[in-house]
Amino acid sequence: MKLSLRVWGFSIIMSIVTGCYPNGPEYVNDLDLVVTRFDKTFDFKDVDTYAIPSDVIKITGNLVKGEEIQFVDDEYAQIILEAVRDNLESYGWEEVDASIADVVIFPTAMSSTTIVWYYDWWYWDWWYPWDYWGWYYPYDIYGGSYTSGSVFLQMTYREGQTAIGNLPVPWAAVLNGLLEGSTNDVESRIERGIDQAFKQSPYLDLDK
Repeated sequence: MKLSLRVWGFSIIMSIVTGCYPNGPEYVNDLDLVVTRFDKTFDFKDVDTYAIPSDVIKITGNLVKGEEIQFVDDEYAQIILEAVRDNLESYGWEEVDASIADVVIFPTAMSSTTIVWYYDWWYWDWWYPWDYWGWYYPYDIYGGSYTSGSVFLQMTYREGQTAIGNLPVPWAAVLNGLLEGSTNDVESRIERGIDQAFKQSPYLDLDK
């Protein structure tokens, strides 16, 4: 069932991509994706201060108790943090100390590398010496690799903490794309993605 859901989800994403780019994406940033969600019952007009950590946590898997937390390189972390601050400020929010903030924005990020390979024996059919080599066949053809990354932004607030310690998340954003190209290109795409997340969230604009 899980596999079916994953295939179904992948099919939807591919349909969106091919629908937008029927001839296939031409540039890396054509594959960037921004998704936002919010709690319709939460009154965003009732809060106007926020706090944000000075580092961005790197998600590496299930964190084992006692394991040291890893952080995103400062070069990228500052792009994420400043983009969040700029957008919140433009929406009328004020950054304050975490001890008195109405909400806290938790930024996290992760990356993964996928190796692409393929094998099709028909490619070798034009010379393959069947009678001599019998059942032996060539090795897989290595096609390359690509690295994708995701940035997560989660808004939470202390007053909504449940009895078992869970924190509510009235707003969240996910940015996903390929981490390919120059450092400047990746940084500008992260910044544009965060800007887009706030454009998709007009309810965060306290001046409206």
